[in-house]
Amino acid sequence: MLNSSRFLLLAFLVLSAGGTTYAFSVPAYEGFVTDRTGTLNSTEKQELETVLTTYRAETSNEIAILLVGTLDGEAIADVAVEVGRKWGLGRNDVHNGILILAAIDDREIFIATGYGLEGAVPDLLASQIIESEITPQFRNGNYFAGLLSGVTALQSAIGGEYEPTLTSGTSDINMMNALLWFMFFVFPWLGAILGRTKSWWLGGVIGAIGGAVLWLMTFTVFAIPFFALLGLLFDFIVSKNFKSGRRHNPWYVGGGWGPGGGSSGGFGGFGGGSFGGGGAGGKW
Repeated sequence: MLNSSRFLLLAFLVLSAGGTTYAFSVPAYEGFVTDRTGTLNSTEKQELETVLTTYRAETSNEIAILLVGTLDGEAIADVAVEVGRKWGLGRNDVHNGILILAAIDDREIFIATGYGLEGAVPDLLASQIIESEITPQFRNGNYFAGLLSGVTALQSAIGGEYEPTLTSGTSDINMMNALLWFMFFVFPWLGAILGRTKSWWLGGVIGAIGGAVLWLMTFTVFAIPFFALLGLLFDFIVSKNFKSGRRHNPWYVGGGWGPGGGSSGGFGGFGGGSFGGGGAGGKW
């Protein structure tokens, strides 16, 4: 009897965990622009709808907008990905969908990118678009202007033509994002290469090149000398550890990880595309 009770309790806990529900309920789509707050008037909504419909006809890419009041305490990134999946934004063979989710009362926004557009609109660029194009307008109550500017920037970014106009303070934020990306994705790859070389100067050269790239992306002047010195130090450390004769790989040569799985479906009316968690958010 005791074992049966334990089994029933365990089964209840498993079923409860598997059936976890979220406070936020994903709304049915109303087209490319779904406004559940009345923030946009009919003319503004129709103009955005026309822009996005025309863009899909010309490129097959699907960009949708969802405006809600509050997320009921849920993380906006999780909600955005869930909406993108349930709506099925993007074609199901190329996953070329993007969702702009704005919670007006929470003063939060997130741009979620489908698998197929993560290369054209990486997280750093999505963050730049939010900080440069959308939130400055939102702070002044110009929601239509911010959304239109954001959509235009995303279209340009997908076409490889977007150049952000950075506002005050944005450079520092973008520099931090770039540093985190460099540490978690580039360092392991460089460690495997530099650890086998005999000279330290190669790390400095690579660091300077990386700094130049980041300077072009973030307009932060000190990126070049900073990464040159960082490259020299990194090359010294990995070369020394590699020559110490360890049989196991050090932390910086470890493997990476791939994107998580995603699924589309639900009550969406788009192309059946999928999302894996790419994107960026911001507040105003």
